[in-house]
Amino acid sequence: MNEQLIIRLGSQPQQPISWLVWSAVTKEIIASGQLASADELSALSERLGRRPVVALVPAADVVLSEVLLPSKPNRQIIQALPYMLEEEHAEDIEQLYLALGQCQQRGKEYWQQVALCKKVQLEQWVGSLVVAGFQPMQLLPDALLLPLHQDGASAIELAGQWLLRQGPWQASSIEAGWWPDFLSLANIDLIHSYSPWPAELLQNVQAAEPELPLALLAQQLPDQRFSLLQGQYAPKKARNKVWSLWQSSIAIGAACLAVYLITLGVQVWQQAQLLQQQKAELVTLYKSRFPAESTRDIPRQLARKLQGAGAVQDASLFSLLTDLQQELAATTNVRLDNLKYDQKTSELRFQAEADSFQRFDNLKTRLEQKGFEVKQGALSNEGGKVQGTVAMKVKT
Repeated sequence: MNEQLIIRLGSQPQQPISWLVWSAVTKEIIASGQLASADELSALSERLGRRPVVALVPAADVVLSEVLLPSKPNRQIIQALPYMLEEEHAEDIEQLYLALGQCQQRGKEYWQQVALCKKVQLEQWVGSLVVAGFQPMQLLPDALLLPLHQDGASAIELAGQWLLRQGPWQASSIEAGWWPDFLSLANIDLIHSYSPWPAELLQNVQAAEPELPLALLAQQLPDQRFSLLQGQYAPKKARNKVWSLWQSSIAIGAACLAVYLITLGVQVWQQAQLLQQQKAELVTLYKSRFPAESTRDIPRQLARKLQGAGAVQDASLFSLLTDLQQELAATTNVRLDNLKYDQKTSELRFQAEADSFQRFDNLKTRLEQKGFEVKQGALSNEGGKVQGTVAMKVKT
């Protein structure tokens, strides 16, 4: 599916929630709206829940930082990261959730990007979505999706906060009431603002094309792989979900296929047995007429005999015999009793016996499809066996 559902959660469940359905192909808004609180997420899930879900959370609740590693990263160093950060945070490190970004090498140094938030906060976000029926594929700080600018920062106003991005791993959100004080201390040379800039704020600002906040953030999603959903919170791979949904259907389909193949095999075996039976009957019939001759190639031998007797001088008889033999083999439960060729009409007549009237109709249809003119005589049913006469010749 090319559409994504983007949900921007608040710090608390009772805060308003913004949402947007975004087309990644056409780069346009399909639908958007706002919920009064997390209690309304279930209704949104019923309407739009089949789309891939990306959840955004306030950047103010997530601390982004970089840690200088003692050496090239390995499992032991990564496991020790929480304790390396313990002195920088007043809270108990055990109460914090740590997610890893990229590890960058600068010269001989290795810098690991980390994101920290309260575990209880993360569980609140994820829990609200899961209870409502959503399975988020990505969850990240909202400001981390602002466009990057080489010559300055980018900012936009969303839900009473100013989102600010100053670098690849520098993102924050500031309450609108604190925005002037923050700017006076931040010493930012240039801000690309995607929202109308307050006239009273003296700041070097370059006005960008105004955008709906979530639409602007959605445009950066293809370039942002980071997600807070790691470890036990990591989403299950789509193929596993699809497999669990379709496993029963696939098993039933496999069983049906096996039954079909077995049935087909039995039918092929039956056809082969019938063909052998019909060949044996033809040999018996030929030997009864010509006991001293070989039965190696009966159709050709019959053609030569008829030609030798002056009955016919063209190849149509051989065609009649060959095609008749093929169609008798393909039409089940039809047995040839007698065979006669009419020199004057170039017509081959034969008597046959079958287990139903339908067998004669099938044989007639198959011969006609081969290009022959076929006349079927009266059919009789005696003792559960249908007998009749069929005449065929090449269409003129």
